[in-house]
Amino acid sequence: MEEIISVLARCPLFSGLEAPALAALLPQLRPVRCRRARGEAILRPGERPPGVGVVLSGSARVVREDFWGGRALLTALGPGDLFAEAFVCAGVPSAVRVEAVQDVQVLFLPAPALLSPPPGGEGLPACLLELTAQKNLLLNRKIHHLSQRTTRAKVLSYLSWQAELAGSPAFTIPLDRQELADYLAVDRSALSAQLSRLRREGVLEFRRSWFYLRQRPET
Repeated sequence: MEEIISVLARCPLFSGLEAPALAALLPQLRPVRCRRARGEAILRPGERPPGVGVVLSGSARVVREDFWGGRALLTALGPGDLFAEAFVCAGVPSAVRVEAVQDVQVLFLPAPALLSPPPGGEGLPACLLELTAQKNLLLNRKIHHLSQRTTRAKVLSYLSWQAELAGSPAFTIPLDRQELADYLAVDRSALSAQLSRLRREGVLEFRRSWFYLRQRPET
């Protein structure tokens, strides 16, 4: 129980709640805990989420699949991250697949308890609304990256954004190379070739998921 409270205390949904208050509130929210092995689905398209999901341990990813099986990465999830909140708030089935990248534990928090919370959880609806709005902003940012005409422009758009978030030209991104290719909807080999070219041009340095932007690139 202490481990769960420790993770939830870092989750923005419970911002402002001290650990003792959170421990008292959690049973009243009627959470449902589940475990999934690597590669297994946590939530499938067309399924109604049992609640807002919170990753307790391990990692997962949210992907959108098209009719032919093509996949686009929407976001990566780690301990404390939320998913499915928009579908829960709207009362509609999931339009995405959430799957375990590593063995994962998830806590589902049913909608009624979050939207009409028991005493001690009065701030949850406002937090949930704010987090849903923030996710929409992130999706808009992804649309901006994908709207760039070339792989080079997509890569630079994404890396520039990550540098802005870090407040530094040196930063670590939350995606591995395949995940970055999926996120930007480009071929992995084309992505690797473009990164190598940018390094030769002196625009950046990188090592796995670590990047350093050296100079403004030519367009």
